[in-house]
Amino acid sequence: MSKKPAPPAAMTRRDYAWHRMDTDMNLMVINSILLFEGPVNMERLVSTIAHRLPNYPRFTQKVVHLRGRPHWVEDDQFDIRQHIELERMEHDVDRAELQDHLTRLAHLPLERDRPMWHMTVLDRVNGGHAIVFRVHHCITDGLGLVHVLNHLTDDNGLHGKTPSPVGHPHRAIAQNKVCSAVVQGLSWLKIGFHVARLSILWPDARTQFKAPMTGTKQLVWLPPLEMDRVRAMSKRMGVTLNDVWVAAVSGALRQYLGERGQRPDGRALRAAVTFNLREKANAFQLGNEFGLVAVDLPTNVDDPTLRLRQSSSRMTAIKRSHQPRATMAFLSIAGCLPTALQHFALNLFTSKGSVVLTNIEGPSSRRYLAGSRLTDLICWVPQAGKLGVGLAFISYAGQIQLALFVDTDLVPDPDRLMQLTYDAFEELEQATQGVHAPQPAEPALPGIVITAS
Repeated sequence: MSKKPAPPAAMTRRDYAWHRMDTDMNLMVINSILLFEGPVNMERLVSTIAHRLPNYPRFTQKVVHLRGRPHWVEDDQFDIRQHIELERMEHDVDRAELQDHLTRLAHLPLERDRPMWHMTVLDRVNGGHAIVFRVHHCITDGLGLVHVLNHLTDDNGLHGKTPSPVGHPHRAIAQNKVCSAVVQGLSWLKIGFHVARLSILWPDARTQFKAPMTGTKQLVWLPPLEMDRVRAMSKRMGVTLNDVWVAAVSGALRQYLGERGQRPDGRALRAAVTFNLREKANAFQLGNEFGLVAVDLPTNVDDPTLRLRQSSSRMTAIKRSHQPRATMAFLSIAGCLPTALQHFALNLFTSKGSVVLTNIEGPSSRRYLAGSRLTDLICWVPQAGKLGVGLAFISYAGQIQLALFVDTDLVPDPDRLMQLTYDAFEELEQATQGVHAPQPAEPALPGIVITAS
């Protein structure tokens, strides 16, 4: 039974900012790949996606200007088969060939006269098949994308095309307010203070990561890490998984620059780190609800344990500040500016950092799509403005997948940087063996308990 088309909905200013953020150097597309066991059944796959994905109106809508404002409008010409394409491989594709294939796809802009997403199905990959899922950032952020993936898939391979209703909306309704609750709830004074503070930061250290970009990209990844290993390390040290991630990346960047004759003990590099600001229960509404915060990475610290402690303290300080919400509000403001002024503001902001870091909490248990078992889930973070290096990790079914997306003029050998990131986790694991997190201080007075805010 066909669903009633959703009425036109005003696009939030923040999502509109992402919609027009594409440049020749950086496309605002979230690239991901889903790897499956066994051969693909295209008829069952297309039928399943056609039944489930329209529960999210943004996947059947295009962006149209009505009365001078951008709106999500149902695409009268929507055809699911224009968005799901089968590419038949001449032979079974290994990881190296798959990376090259993905890199080619990552350079292709999405069609703007239709809903801005696309799936490419590769029929022969490592003895199974793969789906390259590309979604424009204006549709959703990482948390929203994971919600979509959970809705498309099942917890076993027995289901047909009818999804389980548990935890899924019958029809996802996006919030259409021009100004988000964040902008309304946070005083303009605080927003102005943090945006001004970011704007007057010195540009980041001049390393090869700040060289001019050409827009030639490469995507790479490595076999996954076991989640239990990383979680055990974080518990030993009393830090978060994200703190471990930031520390590992800092060590990898330090080593990479050192191998290229640059001074890693000099000025620390700065990263733009994503902070989710959405309640998980609202992920079905899609859109973008996260802040980008500027973090000084401890790339100038040689000791891995100290790097981890500094990463944790800096991330904790930012979480307690208004910076994440202020930067999300900044994106809403950018959506109100003329395009040229938005790009100017974005270039000013991104000149303050060298890399983008993100982590995504994926499904915690194995998932199945159209009867096929999902073995691996990998996602790459796009970069904006003057940033050309993006590192991401996504968790899935007890493992953590590391992924790197770079401009090759900045990182000509991305496989090396990816391997160094993998090695940095092992270095941290060895360095923290036998180290215990500091115990909380005793209460200053009887009956008074000191807690973190």
